[in-house]
Formats: sequence, structure tokens, C-alpha cells
Amino acid sequence: MIFFSAVFWLVFFKFKWLKLSPGWGIVSAFFVLHLLLVFVIGLRFVTPYATNATVVQHTVQLAPRLPEPTIVTAALVEENLPVKKGQPLFQFDRRPYAYKVEQLEAQLAEAAQNALILKANGGDSQTKSGKGEGQSGLRAIHAAVFDTIARQGAVREDVVERMRTRVGSVTGNRV
Repeated sequence: MIFFSAVFWLVFFKFKWLKLSPGWGIVSAFFVLHLLLVFVIGLRFVTPYATNATVVQHTVQLAPRLPEPTIVTAALVEENLPVKKGQPLFQFDRRPYAYKVEQLEAQLAEAAQNALILKANGGDSQTKSGKGEGQSGLRAIHAAVFDTIARQGAVREDVVERMRTRVGSVTGNRV
């Protein structure tokens, strides 16, 4: 466009090679309009176009640090409202973790009972000098421990039976 204006000025005004007439004015205007049209059409191919414009805000991906995949049971925040630091956003399914807690509590109770049995076995080794008296005392202690375990329901029944069988094989009898 600037180049055409410079040429137009040189030809018609500076060197006066041609006399500016209405015909040359129409031809020059037609040429300028075509240059503008080519420019506008060219812009169409390099300019993005959309019928609906949306403003995209920066988002943050949330990934819980849980040992296994879980289900979101509730969303505790409203959509398009700001949240504060430390505010809970979601509630996850608690059942898998409740099962693990129960399992670990059962293992803890089993370990406590095993500690009592080992303590009783240690005390029993001191009384083994009287063999008949020691074995019957051991059986009585183990029977009391197993009965307590079974009544409290601290461990599964198969574990109690396994322990009774093991003690019976050590003492020679099944308790």
C-alpha cells in the first residue's frame, strides 16, 4: 500500500509523467481496493475464528495420595466458588480402609495373645523340673489363654484351633 502511494505520487505529481484524470483516478482506486481485498482475504486464513469465545482459567489437577484407587462418594465444595487452603474438597469411599484397620487390629490382638503365650511358655520352662506337674500346668495355662481368646473373639477361630494343635503337639496331648 505504501509502495503504491509512493509510485502514484512519483508518476502523477513529482515527475508528472501522466496527467491525473478521472479515468486514472478510477483505475487507481480500483487497484487500491483490490489490494485491500487481497489483504483482508489473506487475513482470513491466518486469523483464528470462533463463534463462541470462552475465557479459560488456569486449573490445578488434583490427585489424591492414596495407596490404591478409590471412589469419590461426595464433592464437598460448590462449583465456581473459591476454596480456602485446608478445606476438604472430596469425600472418598472409606470401606477399603476400614477393612484394613480391622485386619490390622486383629493382627495386633493376635500378636498380644502370642506374647502372652510366649510369656507363659517362658514361665513354664522354669517349672519343667517337675515334668508331670509342669506339663499339666502348661496345658492349664494354655487352655485358659485359648478360652479367653475365643470368648473375646480377638482372633479367628481357625487361628485358635491352630494354636491349640501346636500346643498339643509340644506337650504331647491336644488341649
